[in-house]
Amino acid sequence: MNKPDFTPGIGFINYAWPELRLRVMVRGYSANGHAQLLFFSGNGTDEALLDQNNVNLLSASAKHNQVKKLERLRNDVPWDDALTWITHLTVETARQGEPIKHIWPSEEDNLAPSYLLEPILYLNHPAVVFGDYGSLKSLFALVIAYVTQLPYRENKLGLITAKESTICLYLDYEDDESSFKKRWSAICKGFGIEALMDIRYERMTTPLADSIESLQKGIEEEKIKLLIVDSLGPAARGNLNDPEPAIRYHEALRKLGITSLTLAHNSKDLLTKRRTIFGSVFFTNLARSVWECKAEQEAGEDEAVISLKHTKANLSRLHPPLGYKFTFTDNSIAIAKADLKDTGLSGELPLRWQIKNILKQGSLTIQDLTEQLGSKADTIGRTLRRMRKDNQVIKREDDTWGLAL
Repeated sequence: MNKPDFTPGIGFINYAWPELRLRVMVRGYSANGHAQLLFFSGNGTDEALLDQNNVNLLSASAKHNQVKKLERLRNDVPWDDALTWITHLTVETARQGEPIKHIWPSEEDNLAPSYLLEPILYLNHPAVVFGDYGSLKSLFALVIAYVTQLPYRENKLGLITAKESTICLYLDYEDDESSFKKRWSAICKGFGIEALMDIRYERMTTPLADSIESLQKGIEEEKIKLLIVDSLGPAARGNLNDPEPAIRYHEALRKLGITSLTLAHNSKDLLTKRRTIFGSVFFTNLARSVWECKAEQEAGEDEAVISLKHTKANLSRLHPPLGYKFTFTDNSIAIAKADLKDTGLSGELPLRWQIKNILKQGSLTIQDLTEQLGSKADTIGRTLRRMRKDNQVIKREDDTWGLAL
């Protein structure tokens, strides 16, 4: 049997024997021999799927069982030879990895991060926004998509975009095209810009790691630079508390090689009450930037305020919290910047900011601040002493603290 035509892609390999009208796609492969194999009969566009299986290529029994199954489907192919070629080339490719490179220092290099959308999205790195159901994180993701696709940098939200329009692809694991279109139309109307703007959309049913080939093709054809995944659970699939789904998910994002924003639900540490991304800690560890989204909305009201708190930053310092107000009508959703100190989300602000906001009403003792802020007295005391060093507050003779003049 001749050596197959060998065409490696990002996350997959195609093997073809045109004379046998046979193509085999291998994806999700690794150096230990595990891979997913898809067998196609035919050439070009005239193909039919023969079989699809997860196989350990280095297992003699697994290979034998696969050959027997394939022989029942087509007996004119030397399947044992075909799988031998596939095993050899696949494992060899997996073990090669990327070539070693020589990295030299440069005077021009600095630690300032590059952004696709400052401060939320680092360029060509994965970011996550997580929050409770009803935190409006999906609506805010549409706002991000709209702003990044604008052909100019200025916007009323204070977000700094790239120098040119960025095409976005929205992967929807939770809803359908009709509902998505209504939300996108409402967001577009809320910005009040007459020119219509489309967005690339795909309704997803398979995990991201199993969709690399088709996604890579679409990303190249449409010149996509931003990927939004809604949401993490169905996109990663499996037991999210295990490390493997997180590792496979971020491996898939890494293969795609573009900026990404993943929407996720949250969990809460019962001991510290700290909220994190639901599932394995690797979902947080492997993301480069993580934001927690919270919303405040009274029942029946047409307005809602959200806060975005930066909880993890790999490439920069943590950014201050962001606040935005949504205003809903029957056919539009408008968004504007909001000052969190005037909302029920003021607790998301740094403790220094919260103390300053309260002291604007008059001087208070540490105990007074403790009761109003719900923080420990030691924590507030340390913060006040640091603020005094920065000439932000003063301590009065009656042991109260006030704003420095």
